[in-house]
Amino acid sequence: MRRFRHIRLSRYRVGAAVAIGAAALAVGVSASGATTSHPKLAMIVAANNQNAFQEMADGAKVAAANLGDQLTSLAPASATDDGTTEVTEFQSAETSSPNGIGIMTTIPPDFGTVEAQAEKAGIPVVAVDACPVPTANVPTCVANDNEAVGEDIAKALVKSGKITKGEKGLVVVGDDIPQLQLLGLRITGMEKVLKAYDPNLTFTASQNVTSDPTTNETNWASLVAKYPHAVAYIAPGDQDAVSFVDIERSTHKHYLVIACDVDPTAIGGVKSGAIFGLGDPHHFLKGYIAMYILNKFARTGTLVKGWWNPGAGVITSANIGSIITRETNNTTRYAFYKATIAKELADPTKYIKPLADAGMN
Repeated sequence: MRRFRHIRLSRYRVGAAVAIGAAALAVGVSASGATTSHPKLAMIVAANNQNAFQEMADGAKVAAANLGDQLTSLAPASATDDGTTEVTEFQSAETSSPNGIGIMTTIPPDFGTVEAQAEKAGIPVVAVDACPVPTANVPTCVANDNEAVGEDIAKALVKSGKITKGEKGLVVVGDDIPQLQLLGLRITGMEKVLKAYDPNLTFTASQNVTSDPTTNETNWASLVAKYPHAVAYIAPGDQDAVSFVDIERSTHKHYLVIACDVDPTAIGGVKSGAIFGLGDPHHFLKGYIAMYILNKFARTGTLVKGWWNPGAGVITSANIGSIITRETNNTTRYAFYKATIAKELADPTKYIKPLADAGMN
């Protein structure tokens, strides 16, 4: 069984400083002093070995290039280092990138103190994908409504008719990062829709399958061996569909799977039919918007505050062709999202709620 795969580190370089050129945009909510012609910004994500994190980093990179920022991109080698290495990287970014830091971490509580220190020092922080704990004093988060992400992919599965209503089957539930509560919300959304469709379905407790590419596949292989006749296997994360593509190749059996994120192998699995579908949290778009918010504050002193939910999508065989095209490179990603970016930046108030409403997203 193949264990390692397709990390595409060429898209993302730990510690790479990205120089730029272009022009700034406009819009916002709250104000304070302006700054420099080429803001020094940072984007820090939880790991450089998983596609979901890379997508956010790539969105930030493209935004920095478009807006004229000096961007430093940082990430630990894996999410296992998230609570240690990433904190150190955040602290180094306070010096290298004093005009603003975007941060995606799988352990938001570990960042409460350092984020509060940065805010007190006048360095704005934008949380990306995972909203901050209240003690962080971070006023802005760009993140999905994750329960809706789970609901939407489950609705697509129900609509497909691939689960026969009333068959009293078992659904196996995996969770890549149990401490990252937004993934739990995706699971809640999936379960809510499936239970409403067929109250006869039963669900395992959420199994910690981990997010590491190797251990995720090993854990899922064990669960498949334990529950070989499950009606479906559902999960919220980046590696789950990737693992099932390998498991199906190894076992020569097909399993009904829904998961999330846009790893290339997972996308290939949707195209081949190995995977039914994926929730698409639009990670690239979130990274882009986060850099826009920091750029605007650096240039104008106007800070967008609150919970900016840029929306999400669903990937199935019906739209897999356009997603494959989108995921070719950063040029095609930006081309896909360009109209959405323009629409959301034209009137952010349509997409922003009070940060308190974000909850565990």
